[in-house]
Amino acid sequence: MAMFLMTISHNLRNRLIKNRFQHSSQTIHKYFHEVLVAMVNFSKEMITPPSFNDSSNGISNRWLRQILSLDETIRNPQHNFPMPHQKYYLVDAAYTHTRGFMAPYRNVRYWLSDFRSGGKAVGKEEIFNQCHARLRNVIERAFGVVKARFPILKRMAPYSFTTQTKIVMTCFSIHNFLRQISVADRLFSEYDNEVELESDNANQNQNSTTSSFFAASDQEFMQQFRNQIANELFQVFS
Repeated sequence: MAMFLMTISHNLRNRLIKNRFQHSSQTIHKYFHEVLVAMVNFSKEMITPPSFNDSSNGISNRWLRQILSLDETIRNPQHNFPMPHQKYYLVDAAYTHTRGFMAPYRNVRYWLSDFRSGGKAVGKEEIFNQCHARLRNVIERAFGVVKARFPILKRMAPYSFTTQTKIVMTCFSIHNFLRQISVADRLFSEYDNEVELESDNANQNQNSTTSSFFAASDQEFMQQFRNQIANELFQVFS
């Protein structure tokens, strides 16, 4: 277990683990994969798939093991992507604003730094975007903690695709476990502060990637729904 944790938390190669623990490469390889299998089983307790209705059985194991783009995942029924019912995923402007996917307004201030440097949000669209950015920032900070704790996620060794997906699941399982037991942790304390983490490619004015796939009626529905939320937020915060 110590060899496994040192590998994923420091992104070390087998040669360095071999020197540190004085075991053969075969032994390190064997126990790394044995622990990885056990951690995948552990992930069934630590990673709860989203369920949007009472009759759902959750996400299939096949979907859990796919690291695919959103549009490809949605298009392929074999991935059993859980489409929300009367709820929605929070997405950035790279994705289509359509039923089940809530994107921010385009061509309007969005990043939290924009509001810090440019003053208070003005109008319903800016107020909505600021609230949307705050929610997204919570998610981005969660990913930031995991990537900071497990550098292997930034530069994965040339494992097989299956092994790489298992490593990703393992990292998030350990993260969730540490959260669950409320351990005092420097990274949690650091990232719990609202420090904005902007994605390198997160341009809020770029063209969406999946607009041609969704029905116009679904996009119109979500436009009206977003406007309704924006109007309510405007009444509260203006």
